[in-house]
Amino acid sequence: MKLKVMSFITALLLAVLLLMTSCGDDGNPVDNTNPNIETLTTNIAFVGQAIIIKGTKFGTVQGGNYVSLNGAKLNDTSHYTWSDTRIVIIIPSGAVTGGVTVSADGKTSNSVNLTINALPDSTSPFIEYLSQDIAQPRQTISIHGRNFSDYPKGSVEFNGIKAEISTWSSSKITVQVPEDARTGKIVIFTYDDTGTNTAEFRVQNPNPIVDLVRVEPGTFVMGADDEDAPLYRYGPAHNVQITKAFYMAIYEVTQKQYEKVMNGSNPSRIKNDSMPVDFVDWIDAVTFCNSLSKMENYEPCYTINGNDVTCNFDATGYRLPTEAEWEYACRAGDATKYGGQVDDVAWTNRNALDKAPHASGTRDMNAWGIYDMHGNVWEWCWDLYDELFYETRPNPDVDPKGPATSDFSFRVIRGGSYLDGPQFATSSARDGASNTSGNFNLGFRVVRKTKN
Repeated sequence: MKLKVMSFITALLLAVLLLMTSCGDDGNPVDNTNPNIETLTTNIAFVGQAIIIKGTKFGTVQGGNYVSLNGAKLNDTSHYTWSDTRIVIIIPSGAVTGGVTVSADGKTSNSVNLTINALPDSTSPFIEYLSQDIAQPRQTISIHGRNFSDYPKGSVEFNGIKAEISTWSSSKITVQVPEDARTGKIVIFTYDDTGTNTAEFRVQNPNPIVDLVRVEPGTFVMGADDEDAPLYRYGPAHNVQITKAFYMAIYEVTQKQYEKVMNGSNPSRIKNDSMPVDFVDWIDAVTFCNSLSKMENYEPCYTINGNDVTCNFDATGYRLPTEAEWEYACRAGDATKYGGQVDDVAWTNRNALDKAPHASGTRDMNAWGIYDMHGNVWEWCWDLYDELFYETRPNPDVDPKGPATSDFSFRVIRGGSYLDGPQFATSSARDGASNTSGNFNLGFRVVRKTKN
């Protein structure tokens, strides 16, 4: 009986040992806890070329891990990107033919031979030059070279961040600089993962002109049934679902921002860089949105033909909020009229005794970090204005964008102003104005879609 127990234990130990080890190509045992190289994308590379090492247990971040070539540790600049199953290295000058190994967490992988050539051969994909080596995020640049192949199934990476490809041919690729790109090296991988040499690139990150806060999707009660509104229709209250996150400007657009985007133009009655711009009609506001989009390399949302304006809500650029987006961001999860004491959050005719706009952001912000949604200046929205629009909507409503037509072609304005009483600065208060009329208590703020 004891012999049977011993035999069972011995067999169990042998099974564990077999699970822990296997034989490599050289017939020697390989520890499965060690990093393991499965393939190189090429076994013949030239100096400056990027190659991919595929395998397992490389470590999720490089840290103190490294790659060696012919027994020599590669310098840090040769490690392009690093993940647990994929490492990209750039063959450094002075490299010689030999074995490639990966050292991770104090353990070394198997060795795979790599032949080094000083120069690329005539068939290797190769970057010759960039149309420009300094650009802003979202700006389009061209990469010129040879042997990129005619299969647009490859990728272009900026320090490991994949770029959106616009066009691809064997000698020219146009890409958009990734939004989160960093200064460093560009490399192209063709459809079969063959890497090119690298090109140095510098990302020029402009300070954003407008400060934004991300607003997550959700459901809220829009409008009100209990407010005294003999001239304006605030109800009926109804459920609205916002299905997509968006960025909203933290502040009303200031005169300084408006001047910067609109070539020095400033229609405001009282000039002050920190005050919200006023006397802006709706056409001016959407024109500002398109100009700002172009300045920051986003796709403009609006097609403007005189007073006829259409909006592409899928575009990446700046636009005016819909009325539903505006009220959703104004309420910030609060069902009350002001989300606090009215004099704390709003400049109205009760506390703005000088009868002028006040600098943006000088009242309390709401729960989502947004200022001046109540009072200061009225704000343009995208929607055409219809007093009875809420009565025609389903309940719940999903991402409403206003009526298709309006008797007077008025656009919605929201939030009240320093000239109006607190009753016009509530979360649900609404009015309309002609899209070609500005006023000295009427401004706007902008929104932009998120990537996801």
